[in-house]
Amino acid sequence: MIANDEPADIAAPRSCGTGAHGTAAPASGRPASEGAADFDGDGHPDLAFGSMGSVAGGSGSVEVAYGAGDGTGIGRCQYLTQDDAGIPGKNRDEAFFGSDVVAGDFDGDGYTDLAASVFDWKPSVIVMWGSEDGLSRASRVPGTDVSHVAWGTNPILDEQLAAGDFDGDGHADLVFGLGSDKGLLKGPFGRDGTPAGTARVPAPRRPAPDVAAANYGDLVAGDLDGDGIDDLVSFHDADTGPEVPWSERNQPVSYLRGGRDGFTQPEGTRLPDAGEGAIGDVDGDGYDDLVLSPRGGDASRSSVTVVYGSEAGPGERATTVDRDTPGVPGEEPQDEDASFAALDVGDVNGDGYADVVAGAPRWDIYGEPGPEQVLFLAGGPGGLSGEGARLFDGDDLGAVPGGDADFGASVGLTDLDGDGRADLVVTAPGSDTVDGVAWLLPGTAEGPATEGVTRLSGDTFDDTEGLGLLMGGGELALQALRVVAQVI
Repeated sequence: MIANDEPADIAAPRSCGTGAHGTAAPASGRPASEGAADFDGDGHPDLAFGSMGSVAGGSGSVEVAYGAGDGTGIGRCQYLTQDDAGIPGKNRDEAFFGSDVVAGDFDGDGYTDLAASVFDWKPSVIVMWGSEDGLSRASRVPGTDVSHVAWGTNPILDEQLAAGDFDGDGHADLVFGLGSDKGLLKGPFGRDGTPAGTARVPAPRRPAPDVAAANYGDLVAGDLDGDGIDDLVSFHDADTGPEVPWSERNQPVSYLRGGRDGFTQPEGTRLPDAGEGAIGDVDGDGYDDLVLSPRGGDASRSSVTVVYGSEAGPGERATTVDRDTPGVPGEEPQDEDASFAALDVGDVNGDGYADVVAGAPRWDIYGEPGPEQVLFLAGGPGGLSGEGARLFDGDDLGAVPGGDADFGASVGLTDLDGDGRADLVVTAPGSDTVDGVAWLLPGTAEGPATEGVTRLSGDTFDDTEGLGLLMGGGELALQALRVVAQVI
């Protein structure tokens, strides 16, 4: 706190470092696309990277790239840690500030805000507030609770965030804590971080009798039943041991339906095991669809499954696309280290249907060396198919070869230049010896392009020697929930 007891400002955005290649010139004046994060309200979409690498005296940081409105160029950059006077807490080992980040207008003032998870002695949420000057103030959300799942073995560092309008009141909410009576943090939030209220988030049912325990992996949100209220999907990793064959992997997926009276768990919904997920309308029928990277059984390591949404929710119809699907390039990887570990959904080619991107990094540091890739799949009136599919190898963009960069560890889609086509963001967090990098690929009618690419490195945001930012090693915040309060 400063002398007048007002919260301190956080480090202001500034010119980007020399690590930014292809940075655009002046803004074009085109408005931000609907749903894109815009922390400074200038009409140009912005990006936030959660990074789990080292910082001075601790771990975890957030990098923010402010759009310039011309191609994938970046106008200003911001580097935030808990050593910043305006960020609650203080850097320490294993705090992992920003290991999960989500964007939304949480206080309802028209500017996108950024919520980040942190573990400084206990898991909690810090919200950085958007303003005309960008992210400028920050508050810790008081009274947050951790997950309570009887069949879960949830390490407290694995707590996840999801943003959505889960009660249909027209305000952006946060979920932080499955099975907690205070797991739903209702908007609008006060500038001191206090939510308008809290409510229970049910613990997912045990997926099968033989699942004794399962680590909690991720949360995604979207309207899968078309009622105008967001639903919640959670991902878990059953404790089957490190040497279990791929076909015996058990990674259950749970579905909670949002509603005005709280979350419910539909009895008949059964979803395939999966490692990751994303939500968007792939077939253009007005219902969001659940896109999954399936696990176990006969699932291909490089397959994508779409469980289509409907009035009854997800599960009535599904499509799986893999390397054997006509039009899909590349060969099926022969080792488990190349499975899709990141997904996102957005309209890259501008045809009105959500497309899918899937990243396959070499996520296991003890895994076999090999290619790291991102696959683009186009949506359409019949749903997901191999038509128009494209494959991007880390070598295509200059990533460190052989699997040392984790190219594709995070992928995201957002319309950076307002041309109606989502652009592709790919990160390669790297390691202690390989620098973290992110690439911004323009969206075109044929999918992501490898011309006009912007490259961002750790030095783009902070050039302190030896930081090792691991850019995107946490999550990306590209899309912002924007809702309009309803009269009920």
